Amino acid sequence: MHKNNSKRRHKRVENRLGETVRIASIVQKGMSTGRSSYVEMHALERLTHHNIKARVGAIRSGPAAKDRVISEILSRLPAAVHGGYADVLTPNGVIRESELDRLLSIDSEITTCLGVIESRVQPSAKNLELGETLKILMEERKKLVGSLRA
Repeated sequence: MHKNNSKRRHKRVENRLGETVRIASIVQKGMSTGRSSYVEMHALERLTHHNIKARVGAIRSGPAAKDRVISEILSRLPAAVHGGYADVLTPNGVIRESELDRLLSIDSEITTCLGVIESRVQPSAKNLELGETLKILMEERKKLVGSLRA
């Protein structure tokens, strides 16, 4: 049974890697042509949300989860990073490049903060600083997505 679970997990990781490569290719093509589709952008949203949710899950099962402030921020983070990429498209499929760049940048910074928190063996004061940075990034992302939908 253990061997079978390992094979399934390995196949899921391979599928996620393949999906990541495919979506990166789609985004790159969209940036070069200036056009994309809602289906492609929803796929990017799904992958981004999955990756951040997985990282949050890993942190919550580690030592950083003992910190009440970090735990509270992590509980809100998956919902805060849901959506946004389809909103960078105009109704005729043209990508608003500066908004896409900004959204990708915010999500990249969120992921970097999560990586630092996850790599710490012991909770520290630095985690609280990173927690504040995550709060700021979530608010900035919320405002950006809100302005895209307006």
